[in-house]
Amino acid sequence: MSRQLIRCIALACALAPAAAFAQSGTILTDAERLIRDGRGAEAWRLLAPHEAGLAGSPLYDYLYGVSALDAGQPRVAVAALERVVANNPRSAQARLELGRAYFEVGDRAAAERQFREAIARNPPPPARSAAEAWLRALDRPAAAATSGWSAGYEFGAGFDSNANASTDDDTFLGIALNPTNVEQSSAFATAAGWFGHAADLGGGSIQTSGRIGHRWNPDADWVDQTIASLGTQLRFGAGPTVFGVGLGGWYGYLDGNPHHWSASLDLSLSRDFGDGWRGTGMLRAGQLRYEDSDFPGLSVLDMDQLLAAFSLQRASDAGHFGFTLFLGTDEEQESVSPFGNDRLGLQFQGGIRGAGGRNVGIQVSWQDIDYDNSPGFFGGNDRSDNAWSAAFTIDLPDWPVAGMQLTPRIGWSGNESNIALYDYERFEAGLTLTRSFR
Repeated sequence: MSRQLIRCIALACALAPAAAFAQSGTILTDAERLIRDGRGAEAWRLLAPHEAGLAGSPLYDYLYGVSALDAGQPRVAVAALERVVANNPRSAQARLELGRAYFEVGDRAAAERQFREAIARNPPPPARSAAEAWLRALDRPAAAATSGWSAGYEFGAGFDSNANASTDDDTFLGIALNPTNVEQSSAFATAAGWFGHAADLGGGSIQTSGRIGHRWNPDADWVDQTIASLGTQLRFGAGPTVFGVGLGGWYGYLDGNPHHWSASLDLSLSRDFGDGWRGTGMLRAGQLRYEDSDFPGLSVLDMDQLLAAFSLQRASDAGHFGFTLFLGTDEEQESVSPFGNDRLGLQFQGGIRGAGGRNVGIQVSWQDIDYDNSPGFFGGNDRSDNAWSAAFTIDLPDWPVAGMQLTPRIGWSGNESNIALYDYERFEAGLTLTRSFR
C-alpha cells in the first residue's frame, strides 16, 4: 500500500477533530492536497513560513511534519510530530510518521518504540502493514537499512587552556624545559570533511567511511595537526545479534610534517536484549608508528597494540546512557623504550533528548596506565598515570539555518603521574557547526 494512501487515511481519520480548522485556512487545505498528490516537498515549502503562527495546531503540526519528511528535513519533522503525539497520544498514524522521522535521523530505538506503539493502537490495515514493514527493516543491520552515500563538513572554533597538553612547570630535575614542552594556551579553529557509504549484502552489510580534519592553534602552532582516516566494516546478521569485522587506519601530520600513522583490525559482536538494551564486545589489534625522518627519536613511541572492550548501552525516548570497560596493552618496538604499558579504563556516556532533537550529552572517562618497569624513566623510575576526562555538549539542530547543527562543547582532561613532567590539566570550550548530506 502506498505511503500517500496511508497518509490519506491518517488525514481523514486520525485528526478528524481538527478538520474544521483545516477548512478555515486555505494554506492547510492546499498543503493537505499537495501531500495527497505526492508533492510533500511543495507542501513543506508552503507551510514553513507559517510555523511561528500555526505551530501547536494538531493538523498544522501533522501536515508540517509529514511534508518535512518528504522535503528531506527529518529533524524538523521530529519536532512537529512530537507535538502531535503529545497532544494526541492515541494517534497511530502520527506515531507511524514520528517513527519514520526518528529512523531518518538515525535513532533506531526510538523509531522501533513508535512503530510498536502504532500497532498497539489497532490502526487501519494499511498503516499496520507499513509499521510492520518498518519493524522488519529495523531487524536488519543499521547500514543495510540505510544503504547509500552520506557526506558532511564541519567548522569549529574555541579556546584551549593547554593546547600542547604539557606540564605547567618550566623546569624538571633542575633543567629548564623547552618552551614548546610547557603549557601553552591558545585559541583554535578546526575544519573537517567526511564521507560514508553503506550497502546491503543480503543478511549483512558493509560500511565504509573516511574523514580528514585539521586544527589550527595560533599561539601553539607547533601542535597544528592534520588527521586523515579511512575504515571499512563487514557486518553479518539479520536479527538481534550482529558480528562485525573491520579494517581501519589513519595518518597524521604535525605542524605540516608527516608525524605518525596507525592501522588496526577489529572484531566485534553486538546483541540487542530488548527494552532498549544493547551489549557489544570488541577486540582490536593494531600498530602505531612514528616518522623518524622529520621527528628524530620518536621511534621509541612505536607500539604494537591490543585492546579489548565491552559496552552496555540503553536507549529510550527520554535519552540514552551506557558504560564501556576497556583494557589494553602497548608493546614497545625498541628495547630502550620506556613507553610500553598496560591500561585499564572505564567510560560513562549519557544523553537527554530534548524537543526537536536538542540533545544534551555528557561523557566521563578514567584510565589507569602502568608503564613497563624496564628500562624505566629518568634513571629507571617506574611510571604510573591516572588520566581523567569529562565533556558536556548540546546539539542545536537546524541552527542557525535549516539543515545545519550547532554544537557547543565544554571539556576538561587531566593526567596525574608520579613523574611530574607528565602532570597536566586542560580545559577546552568551543563551538562546532556541522552540515550533513544523504
